[in-house]
Amino acid sequence: MSRKQFPEPVEALILILAIFAGLIVLLFLYTLIFGVGLTPQAIQKETRYLYIFGGSLFLIVPVLYSMVFKYDLRRLFRLNPVPGTVVVFSLLAGIGLTVVGDELDRLINMIIPIPEWLLEQMQPLQAENNLDWALIITGAVVIAAVAEEALFRGFFQVTLERKGDATRAVLLSSITWTLIHMNPYWAIQIFVTGVVIGYLAWRTDSLLPAVIVHALNNLLAVLALNLIGKDESLGWYEWGDHVSPPVLIVGLVLLVWSLRQIGLIYRPPQKED
Repeated sequence: MSRKQFPEPVEALILILAIFAGLIVLLFLYTLIFGVGLTPQAIQKETRYLYIFGGSLFLIVPVLYSMVFKYDLRRLFRLNPVPGTVVVFSLLAGIGLTVVGDELDRLINMIIPIPEWLLEQMQPLQAENNLDWALIITGAVVIAAVAEEALFRGFFQVTLERKGDATRAVLLSSITWTLIHMNPYWAIQIFVTGVVIGYLAWRTDSLLPAVIVHALNNLLAVLALNLIGKDESLGWYEWGDHVSPPVLIVGLVLLVWSLRQIGLIYRPPQKED
């Protein structure tokens, strides 16, 4: 009897929920122990590094779990190289996706305005000095991209692909990723981003393009949050409350063209027995 090389989808989903629950408990205990007598703003500042680096558990736990059960790490986490051209196309796709996602965010915000309390939760990502910049980029950009992609587009999506068709696997992994963020106001944008990233991971059978797009999206968001004031605007980029139409068209064309080029390089992966 051959050794089991991959977890079952339900098994992978339970692990995701366990990690998420663990993060919630960890944050609660940290606040309970170290937040006594502090204002909500002070508590938020004290927990910023836990907030930023806690996502590393999305990588550490599934890797350790897979090692304990002797699963195939390379195939489960898509540890395959890609040519340099795919790296370039992934960067271009990331830029295009960020622009399209920004306009989508603006459209939804016009219908359902984002509450102030939700915007305040972004404060841990605001840098006050060089050390903050280094920690935020390391945690919220690099670690977040690698860890989340390893768990959702690697560990979870791979198990789904082996049990069903790729489209369903991409959609289910994107829905789960969206729900884990617990942000109904940005749910559509997160889901769309997840679908694009999931497609890249499936088509190339590599985690690298997904990590590149995810990291670039996070990096541009962090830069915008820190470098552009609340009442400031980029004249060339914005058109009233929207992204400038020429910029949006370029972003959309860039996204579609880059995905198409990657699709031409890789044939659709065949499902393994």
